[in-house]
Amino acid sequence: MRKTALIVDDSKTARVVLQKMLETHDLEVDNAESAESALTYLSENRPDIIFMDHEMPGMDGFEAVSAIKKNPATATIPIMMYTAQEGELYVGQARALGAVGVLPKEVEPVELSKVLESLRVIGEEAERREHYDEAEEKFVTGEYPSLEKFDQDLGVLIQELFDQQRAILRRDLRDSQAQIAARVADEIKSPDAEASRRWESWLERSRPVFSHSVIAVVTVFAIGFAWFYWKAEQSGQDLLQENIGLQRALDEQQSVGTKDTLQIRRELTEYQQALDSARAVALSSLEWAANQTAQYDFYELPLGDARLSLVADLASQLAALEYRGLVRIESHVGDFCMSTSATDGFSLAAAELPAAQCQKIGFESSEAYELGLRQSVAFANFINLAGERDGGNIRYEIVSLGNSSPLLDYPATVTGVPASVWNQIAAGNNRVYVSLYPDEQ
Repeated sequence: MRKTALIVDDSKTARVVLQKMLETHDLEVDNAESAESALTYLSENRPDIIFMDHEMPGMDGFEAVSAIKKNPATATIPIMMYTAQEGELYVGQARALGAVGVLPKEVEPVELSKVLESLRVIGEEAERREHYDEAEEKFVTGEYPSLEKFDQDLGVLIQELFDQQRAILRRDLRDSQAQIAARVADEIKSPDAEASRRWESWLERSRPVFSHSVIAVVTVFAIGFAWFYWKAEQSGQDLLQENIGLQRALDEQQSVGTKDTLQIRRELTEYQQALDSARAVALSSLEWAANQTAQYDFYELPLGDARLSLVADLASQLAALEYRGLVRIESHVGDFCMSTSATDGFSLAAAELPAAQCQKIGFESSEAYELGLRQSVAFANFINLAGERDGGNIRYEIVSLGNSSPLLDYPATVTGVPASVWNQIAAGNNRVYVSLYPDEQ
């Protein structure tokens, strides 16, 4: 399936130049002449990457990036600023809003290829990720596929040995019978004509003693035939007993092999269960530890450098456990009792001030939602580079619930409540929670 890139730029020339370079990588390219058109496009389409111009009529590129990242349906689409703007300050601002980087308008094809490969839009990594589910389904045939194959191979090997031995026994028995028949045929084969005439002549001359000679010959032949028959029968019985013994030995070997295999499977199952239990306890402990410092101050970014230190340490621990799954970072905003001033904006009300005299209590839901997404540049860079750093094993989801889900209830009325008491409750609701959702194994 071809991947799609969206170019958002009011300059047709810039769009055409970038489109031609992208099409050399077998990408399907869509265009939008403004940020507003891009948001309309994204309401029905999900491109694999967005190239966003900065200066456009109406909504500019930064405003468009902010709107795309606030929408859960489009927040995971990587956005690359495609602009003439440059400098570390601009790059930091772009990444803080959620863009993965800045691409100059005079970009070389080689640089563009590196960007697409780093974001896994092109290259072998993208192809492997696209077909991972299908390959995994074909490869995994059971909880312990190697043991099941071992059982099948052991059964086939034993059956082949048994069939080979049975064929040898039958061949030996047939050879013994053929040898006996050949010997008997040699003893009773017909004489030729001349010998027959000599025999008749001799018979005429020796008729008186013929009956005695015939009796003797027949007796000797009968004794010889009986001996050969007894030897063949004895040989057949010996081979039959050997066959029965071999069958019994093979049955015992198969029984022992089956028991050993079942024991191995049982031990592996017990070990896997113990390992899964220990892993679950370890993940639960890490999650608990990460939420022991969930609260953040009124003047602090919910996703600032202090939170980055905690999340980075958690990521190291998860990597050591070979964790694969989602890390959900959920922010909440408290409804503080605030005072306002022309110079400082909002600040916490004085502790002794009655809550009824607070100039503002809490923010509107939309404002609280945006405040919950505020993050430092370093934190934004850490999240955006997670795929390259962890090989895609650890994924992050940033969610703001604003002030919609307070942990502690506020007083039903502000009457008689001092600002200090009200803000203690608001501080308890000003928090960031971390949750771990491992992938199904």
